[in-house]
Amino acid sequence: MFKNIKTSLLFFALFFIGSTLFSDLLPDFFWFKSIGYSSIWLFKLKAEWAAFAAFFVTALFFISLNVRLANKNSESLSGQSQFSVNTPFKALNNFLEEFQNNQKVVDNPAKNYARKWLLRVVCIVVSVFFGLTAKHWWQEAFLYVNQDLYGLTDPIFNKDISYYLFTLPFFNHIQNWFLGLLIITSLIVGWIYFSKNILLVIFSKNTNFKSIKTHFILLLSLTFTLLAIGSHFSIYELVYSTRGAVFGAAYTDISIILPIKKLLVALFTLQALSCLFLLRNTSIKLPYLVFITIVLTHILALNILPNLIQNYVVSPNELEKEKKYIETNIAFTREAYKLTSIQTQDFPAKTNLSLNDIQKNSAIIDNIRLWNQEPLKQTFSQLQEIRPYYEFANVDVDRYLINGKLQQVMLSARELESNDLSAQAQTWINKHLVYTHGYGACMTPVNKITEDGLPEFFIKDLPPQSSIDLKITRPEVYFGEKTNNYVIVNTKQSEFDYPKGELNVYTNYSGKGGIHLDTHFKRALFAFKLGDSKLLVSSQINKQSRLMYDRNIDVIVRKIAPFLTYDKDPYLVITNEGRMKWILDAYTMSKYFPYSQPIKGNVNYIRNSVKVVIDAYDGTVDFYIADSSDPIIRAYSKIYVGLFKNISEMPDSLKSHLRYPTDLFTVQALMYSTYHMTDPQVFYNREDLWSLPTETYGESEQTMQPYYLITRLPGDVKESFVLMLPFTPTNKNNMIAWIAVKCDPENYGEFTVLNLPKDRTIYGPKQIESRIDQDTEISKDLTLWGQVGSRVIRGNLMIIPIEESILYVEPVYLQATQSKMPELKRVIVSYADAITMNDNLSESIQFIFGGNSYSEKKDITSEAVKTEKVGTTKKVKEIFKDLKKQLQQSEWGNFGQKMEELEKAIGDLTD
Repeated sequence: MFKNIKTSLLFFALFFIGSTLFSDLLPDFFWFKSIGYSSIWLFKLKAEWAAFAAFFVTALFFISLNVRLANKNSESLSGQSQFSVNTPFKALNNFLEEFQNNQKVVDNPAKNYARKWLLRVVCIVVSVFFGLTAKHWWQEAFLYVNQDLYGLTDPIFNKDISYYLFTLPFFNHIQNWFLGLLIITSLIVGWIYFSKNILLVIFSKNTNFKSIKTHFILLLSLTFTLLAIGSHFSIYELVYSTRGAVFGAAYTDISIILPIKKLLVALFTLQALSCLFLLRNTSIKLPYLVFITIVLTHILALNILPNLIQNYVVSPNELEKEKKYIETNIAFTREAYKLTSIQTQDFPAKTNLSLNDIQKNSAIIDNIRLWNQEPLKQTFSQLQEIRPYYEFANVDVDRYLINGKLQQVMLSARELESNDLSAQAQTWINKHLVYTHGYGACMTPVNKITEDGLPEFFIKDLPPQSSIDLKITRPEVYFGEKTNNYVIVNTKQSEFDYPKGELNVYTNYSGKGGIHLDTHFKRALFAFKLGDSKLLVSSQINKQSRLMYDRNIDVIVRKIAPFLTYDKDPYLVITNEGRMKWILDAYTMSKYFPYSQPIKGNVNYIRNSVKVVIDAYDGTVDFYIADSSDPIIRAYSKIYVGLFKNISEMPDSLKSHLRYPTDLFTVQALMYSTYHMTDPQVFYNREDLWSLPTETYGESEQTMQPYYLITRLPGDVKESFVLMLPFTPTNKNNMIAWIAVKCDPENYGEFTVLNLPKDRTIYGPKQIESRIDQDTEISKDLTLWGQVGSRVIRGNLMIIPIEESILYVEPVYLQATQSKMPELKRVIVSYADAITMNDNLSESIQFIFGGNSYSEKKDITSEAVKTEKVGTTKKVKEIFKDLKKQLQQSEWGNFGQKMEELEKAIGDLTD
């Protein structure tokens, strides 16, 4: 029977190892090799399993040693399980003796053999669990070994910040691991003695049981020693306290909790030593008294007393007691979120801007973004997807030097979604061998539209046609945001490249991406990995074929460097050489920065330390260190040798397209809205708390998102590409300031906050939206357009600094209810107290600075008005023609709708 069990266990182990090898390890090796990072994979694999092996062996040795000792002690005392107990408490003595008398052990050889095998299995399983636990935090050990000093010390314990980022987490893992090992080992040993009815010998007067008592007491002493070490480390964790007025150690923590924790360290140490006294005399009371003291200290001193002090000593004088701790929280939060280098300036927000000033700042006006991502994506889909299997995943904002001028553009890659093929076309060959890649991209300037309200294209169509001095020479997209299925290239079956009229153009892959399927073993391996036997039996695959799987750019970077956190918005760049590349921002984060206010997920430290570049054709991946001041990325670069490059090695054609990420910028703006207050009293009273404003988008309100624009900030001599966001006072709608960060290589990451005058009202986004709603002519037109089969989409409000003034611009789109192709039909511009809506930005600016409002414009008799009347007359005729048609066909529902449209059109004609 037991031989069968051993055979089954061996078979299970071999099956597990084999399935892991063929489903994960070998495929991952070939995948990493194809990407060029096999050395990183091998290092990580070796490090993980070295950590597992080291801690598995340690756990197995310790548990087995104790099990062996317990079995030896049990066997040597066979038949001597009856004993008299001796504790300092008479009632406990009586209870233990009665419990002992009720136990009866029957010696059974078969049962003992099964018990020994069960213990061996338990030892191995528990040791595997402890090994796997350590395998999950092996990186903490490497970070600890490779750490650098941060260069900043905390004011209470005088520890460098690196101690909290690297040392303390690692030591806590070690302490918790050994404490868990001791507890589990003690339970196993206790079960062995319990099964022999000799568990209670620790209380015996009989010296024959000394070996068992020694065993138990040593385990107990070690446990209390580890608890003392843990209490020592918990002292430093006071820097993460949430008890005071702000995050971090506060008055009660330092005055009350700190001394109590030091006392607990001493008590646990004393308890570890006093337990050893039980080896000589089990009736000694000191261990019991110390244990009771520890329990009372935890209950009374560590819980009740701090609450009393906080409520009755600190709260009545909170600012006085917490002032220096508030200062620490402000300083360390600003450091953790990189807010210390933000420059502030006063911005006068004057109202003396002239048409001449507008003309002098034509580079700013010409780059005001009138297209929003979502409407433009829908329009791209209608105009440029061309075939149902193409899809634009996202629209990105960037800037290019086009024909010698800096131009803000929006662009998107045309990716292929094979699941959108017709049902008949969704064969295995089509999905994996023929339709393998997307093709090309669309690019449009942010501010130009056609007469129909559609975007003007710089790059469009298939193959990509360019009207500017930027060409796409390698338009195939094998690696992108929508590339979620595996494909095989260089097969006997030619790949679909792009449609051309009623015919298709085909191609063969000529890059180095993918895994070379040059052996039958590889084909069998990936057939098993992907669960697809056709990989093995298909006659279309040959020795030149390449398999591409896990080719989504988000999946790629997370497989290579899972220790980084990645931005949700990768963006496309077309290089000077015409290649299409993706840039993805990556962050290092920590929850261990002392005194720093956490954000969602308990993160209280963040840096945009890495820029990742991925080639859309061959999947080449490069990780560039963008912030070498970050100690976390410096430690990782020492661990993963060869993974990271310095940002200076990035080609200039890519450097010029680096953007400050909106995710990080939003976090920093949120923190700055509170932590711009550096005076502890002002901070405590929240006297100058700011908020992110809301705006109307579409038909609903939303929190305003950061936006890119080309502008010239105060003090600059030329325009730059910046990311901006306004602030409003909390519970107020006027604008109080805005924050901007530069994105150009020469001044990347430079923050500026422009503080607006507080002695007068500067319109905030919500107030501008209200003024639009309250303008009778604008609101009437918007309402009318929304009632005649169209949806009005009010785009993002752009707040543009020009000279020393502020210009507000909001695009208005119309989208037919039966078609998702928004058209940019109007542009609203507001300046000072004037507001207007016209067909385009130029007209709106002309009316604003020419002295006319939208209402006044409506009263002007001009050719434009006459043209509008002619258009309305034509519309009346068309509706009447449709009305007759509906009447002839007895379509009474449509007839009623057309009658309402006719009445409205006649009303517009007579207005």
